[in-house]
Parts: sequence; C-alpha cells; structure tokens
Amino acid sequence: MKQISKLKIHRSTRDLILLLLVLPIVALVPLVYQASQVQHDISEQYIDHASAQAVQTFKSMTHSMTVTLGMVSEWGVSGLFSLSNPANLNELLFPVFGSKKTLDGISIGDVDGNSYYIRHEGDGLQTTYINAAQTPSRAVVTHWNDAFELGQSTTTNSTYDPRSRPWFAPALSVDDIFWTEPYEFLSTGAVGITASRSFIRKKDKKQLVVAFDIELDKLFMEIQKMAPSANSRVFIFRHDAKIYMPEAEGPQPDFLSINLIEDPLVRKVHERWLGDNNLTDNVVSIQYDGTSWWCGFKPLEDTQRSAWICVMVPESDILSRADNRRLLLLMVGLGLVLVSAGFAFWIFRRDTRALEDNMRDVFDEDNPVTSIHSLISLGEGRRIEFKATMRMNLHTQKPGKEIELAWLKGVSALLNTDGGTLLLGVADDGQISGLEQDVFENSDKCQLHFKNLVARHIGAELSKYIRFIVVPMSVTVSTEKDQKTVGVVLCSRSSEPVFLKNNDKESFYIRNGPASDELAISKALKYIKHRK
Repeated sequence: MKQISKLKIHRSTRDLILLLLVLPIVALVPLVYQASQVQHDISEQYIDHASAQAVQTFKSMTHSMTVTLGMVSEWGVSGLFSLSNPANLNELLFPVFGSKKTLDGISIGDVDGNSYYIRHEGDGLQTTYINAAQTPSRAVVTHWNDAFELGQSTTTNSTYDPRSRPWFAPALSVDDIFWTEPYEFLSTGAVGITASRSFIRKKDKKQLVVAFDIELDKLFMEIQKMAPSANSRVFIFRHDAKIYMPEAEGPQPDFLSINLIEDPLVRKVHERWLGDNNLTDNVVSIQYDGTSWWCGFKPLEDTQRSAWICVMVPESDILSRADNRRLLLLMVGLGLVLVSAGFAFWIFRRDTRALEDNMRDVFDEDNPVTSIHSLISLGEGRRIEFKATMRMNLHTQKPGKEIELAWLKGVSALLNTDGGTLLLGVADDGQISGLEQDVFENSDKCQLHFKNLVARHIGAELSKYIRFIVVPMSVTVSTEKDQKTVGVVLCSRSSEPVFLKNNDKESFYIRNGPASDELAISKALKYIKHRK
C-alpha cells in the first residue's frame, strides 16, 4: 500500500508539471485570439451589444410602467380608492408617482366626467380634482411640496372632460393597455405619450380609466443615458421615416420627417440603413466628416417593429476601449496563470503532504513486522485501533461475544469513515499480547473464525473491503524472545453504509478520533447522505 501511495505522489508530480505546461496555453490562447481580433469584428460586436442593451433597458422601463399601471387598475377594481375621496388617492399615488422618473402625470376619469389628475410642478406636485356633477364643473387645484406637504389650494370653474382626451375612449374598447400616438399634453403643453387602461369597480360596476403620461423629452433623456460612450448618440426612428428629436420647436409632436432633419450625419445613417437592410435590425458603418461611425438598429417591440432605437458610436471610442480591453485581457490572463499555478501548486503540496502523512498509518505488507511496530508507535487514532484478543475475555478467561463485537464495531466504524488498520493481539497500551490468548488450534482456524464473524455481523457482501493477515513476530519479554501472532485487519473506505448486526439490532458506527461512536438513525442517515 505504501508503493501505491508513492505512485500517487509520482502521479501528482507528473500531473502538476503537465498542468503548469498546459495551463498557460489554455488560458492565454483565447485571450490572445480575442486581443488580435480585427477592428471590424470588435466594432460590430460592440455596437450590436450596445444597441441590444439599449432596447432591453427601454423595455425594462416600459414594462415597469405597465406593471405599475396594472397594479393601480387592480386597486380601483377592488375599491381601494374613489374619485370622491382625493385624500385617499393622494395617499396611494404619491409614492407611485415619486418612484417613476419618466412619469409626467397620472389621470383617473370615469364615464360621468369626474376626474383626478396629478403631475410634477417644480420640485413638488400638483393635484386637480374635478367634480362633474356640479354645474359648471368645479376643479380643486392643490399644490404640494417635495415632502408631500400640503400647500396652497384653489377652486375654480373647469371645462375639462377626461372623456374627450385621446387616452380615454380607446381604453374602454380594449382589454389591455392602450398606448397613444405622441400628442400635446393639455396641462403643460409638452409632447408625450399616454398609456391607459380601463377597469370596472366591483362594488358599483362603474367603469373608469387610469392613464400614465410620459413626456417624450424625459423619456429621451433616459434613452440618452443608455449611450455606451461620451461621444455616442441614441435616436428613435419610426417605420414611417420619422425620427424623434428632443426640444423641437413648435407645438407639434417631436417625431419629424427625416426630410426635415438638418443633421447630415443622422440623415446619412438613416439613408444607409434603409438602402442596405430595408428596416431590419443590423449593424452598419459609415464615414462622415473624416470619422467612422458604427450604428446599430434594434426594434423596440418584436411584433409590429414600428419603432427602432439607433445607437451611434464613433469608431475611436470603440477602439480606445478595445485597446484597454486587450491590455486588461492580457493582464487578467497573466494573473489567471499565476493564480492558477499557485493554486495548483498549493493543491499538489496539500495532497502530497496528506499522502505522506497517510503513508505513516498505512500497513506495509512487504515489511509486516516493521509496519506493525510503526503503527503501534503512532498509537490509536482515527485510522488505527488496537484490540488485545479476538474472542477471549481476559478477565473471565473464557470466550465472550462482547469481545468479538468490540473489535467488529471498530471494523465497521473504519469502513464507514476513511478506512484504516485494526491490530488484533495488541493491547490498548501498545503491548503485543498476541492471538495465542484466543487459543485457536492453528492459523487457518483463526482465519475461518474471523471470516464467519464478519459474514454474520457485517455481511459477506462487504468482505471485499476487508483483509485479514496473520503476522507471526518475535517479541522481547524480560530480555527473552517470545513468538507472538498479530492479526492485521485492513479496512478500506466502503462506498456503501455498513451496519453492525447483533441479533435483531443494527447499529451504525463512525470513527471519532481513537473511538468508535454509534450514531442515532437520524444522524446516521444525515451522515450517509453527506458522505455520498
């Protein structure tokens, strides 16, 4: 067994050398390949990822908005708020309004013309409640500071009717969220879009509509934050050859015909996209004013594909990042090789030391007498146990079943743990008493008795993990030589749980230092599961 352990050390050394030779190649070749990619491939991958990320970010924003709109609708269905109770609406909607950066206003209207509206006003908020039952309709306008504390409130006549707004009627006729085309908001004059949804209140079956206003300029500012570099630009194109330009002059929606766009770079990008790909998502490269630009187009939604995000990045921004990435990749690769080599060497030293330590408590069949003395010098431990006899009770001088079960317990514990060696004929203090005390007729009888005990109490099918060797040796007693016999029980770690059987009882033992401890059934099951 020592030869096997030495062979394992030699193999570990060989594996470490191979690992140190192969590891740099495996780690560095992909990094070198990545670092040597041509500019075109790097730029194309970069811009494709940037445009896809912009679309994903946009979809995340709109998804969050639609989820919140659905939540507010469910509040209305369940009767959590009422248009006749503005204070209750304030309590519910102020936190919602404050959590959405792109949200410009929230409107709630019913089929009778009653409405509630909340929007930004400076650093605070403004709420408007209109009671259509009065003639003329009365609007209560209230101002709130940034801490949602009540400010000035006024009451005036109003001609506002939510039923005339572009988001109201269409929402009544669809079961899902309705998105308007860009239009001018009545309260602020800003251009934006509205997402609306109708619901029917359970208690009185009245139909209402809740709407979220999103100002396009605010939305565009959020989209611009998706730009991957300082010099890049992000635009929204529509299928009808219109492009959104923020802060456009005039009250009309800010989606302008491409023919009215004065920026020649944007016009050239749009023309190249239409000419080469016919409204498909792709990456294109153009030259403008001595600068190479990479442009990626991705649809904002996959069904109608009517609106597209375009991310434009100058090639110099990409390549500067690519150069930094090459250097970073090489540094990471070198660090990976050094760390991996150090880790591999640490594992090698740990394993070889463990093997060397284990060799000390492993029985050497080529030198059995020397090995027995070596094991005795180590003393009892997790992998070594001594028993003075195999069957004889030294106190009564009669064979005893309790003696047999004592060493069988040690064997089953070694099998259930990490294996080891049990020496029969060696007392707890290390004195070699010999198996002669068991009064076997000969060695064969001793071997047969051992085999029968193992089959009866552990199981013949598990004997493959156990070897029993009888070793005759000369022992010095009071300056005189005496012949003693030691039984060496070699136990391998069993791949299956081993139970010690005694009549109708089965017990499960493990080694705990120099002792064999019995585990309760619940702990034994947990130990077996963990051991596997």
